[in-house]
Amino acid sequence: MTTVVRGGDLVDGLGGDPRRGVDVVVEGGTIREVVEPGNGEYPSAEVVDASGLLVIPGLINNHTHGTAYGPLFPSGHEPLPVAQVDANLDRHLLEGTTTLLCVDGFITAEAAARTDEAHPITVKAASCNTPACLEAAAIADGGGLTDEHRAFTARRAVAEGAVALGEIGAGHTLGGGGASYLYIPEQIARRTGVTVSAVQANDLKVAVLGRHISTSAFDRDAVEEALAGAGLAGKLSVEDAREIVSRVVLPAFDVALRGLAEAAELGRDLGVPVLVHNAAASMTQVAAIAGTDVRLVAGHSNHPSFTTREAVRHAESLKEKGVVVDVSVLDTFGGERPHLTDLLYALFEAGLVDTISTDYAAGRHDPILLAIDRATRAGVVGLGEAVAMATSAVADVFPGLAPRRGRVVPGAVADLVVTSPAALENVRTVMIGGKVVVREGRRVAHEASHDR
Repeated sequence: MTTVVRGGDLVDGLGGDPRRGVDVVVEGGTIREVVEPGNGEYPSAEVVDASGLLVIPGLINNHTHGTAYGPLFPSGHEPLPVAQVDANLDRHLLEGTTTLLCVDGFITAEAAARTDEAHPITVKAASCNTPACLEAAAIADGGGLTDEHRAFTARRAVAEGAVALGEIGAGHTLGGGGASYLYIPEQIARRTGVTVSAVQANDLKVAVLGRHISTSAFDRDAVEEALAGAGLAGKLSVEDAREIVSRVVLPAFDVALRGLAEAAELGRDLGVPVLVHNAAASMTQVAAIAGTDVRLVAGHSNHPSFTTREAVRHAESLKEKGVVVDVSVLDTFGGERPHLTDLLYALFEAGLVDTISTDYAAGRHDPILLAIDRATRAGVVGLGEAVAMATSAVADVFPGLAPRRGRVVPGAVADLVVTSPAALENVRTVMIGGKVVVREGRRVAHEASHDR
């Protein structure tokens, strides 16, 4: 079957400026040619009208959670219901993602394959099932880990299709966002019956342990202020708060840090990229394993625990050592932390960003295309360059994730997105492997799986 995506402006994923008003001709699941309108005659072709719209490669998202059937997060949390995983995948699809990497870390090959088969998005897995990471997960949580998950080692995962190691040293075991939006609020609610937000829990965590996670950073006045801000004054004492935060964060922390070097060595041995949790608490260890002959990806290098100056200087140092600097959209534009915009824009403006992903942000991540739209309008990065960071650059960094994807060129897999140039997040059409799976911003109901 031939399909012509007709008359759209094309950003082809190669980093250059848009080409105005071209036809993308798809034959079966492959891009046949890109031509000026009217230069090809395809009278029986299905036509996707892209006039006045923008055509880009399908997005390749290298950092997602809750997108495969199995334990959630690298802490081995109990799995999400299948319906919620499917809903998460639908959300990514409607945001223009056609391939994603689930970095929950303990997903088996069978579960990854089952997820991939059940949804149009191409789903691949990364593994964090190394001894130290497994130990840290068991300390921090481990509620979703069965004997099968514990036995499914990272080495075996790669042999059976995992394309990377990751997320190594996650926020759930390294005192990051997972502690703030999940474990600390759980413990506070259990103790007091009060529900606190992720921001309130994070303020309390920083007051007790600081941004870099250290007992020496304890600040009694800041803890009192954080308790008052969270409505916990009179319900928790300063020492109660200190005990809760310390008990959540510290037991797994050093073990998880040890896992960074362990995973780097294994990734080098297996020849796969290693995506690590890059934050204020782990930056020293990330720097220590940089410059080796492993493909190291510094995940969410715009982590909210960094100051802007710190993030830029750290990313500069990592880039000099050949590390891939990834930024995650998180809830930068829709959340409660305005400094995240400054962090993201500073890394773009300094020319330090290699790849763009979403991460999870407690399930409230912003779309990648929204971040690209805002950043390009702010003038901190060019459109062609930014699209490449979310498509071809990701395919190059993770060779097993999206072969022949991420570029709109003859011979590439026909993963395409048609969206509005006025608001890039307003995705109209998504094509995966030559099949239209989103039309007029809605999932095509009959498209439940895709061919391999």
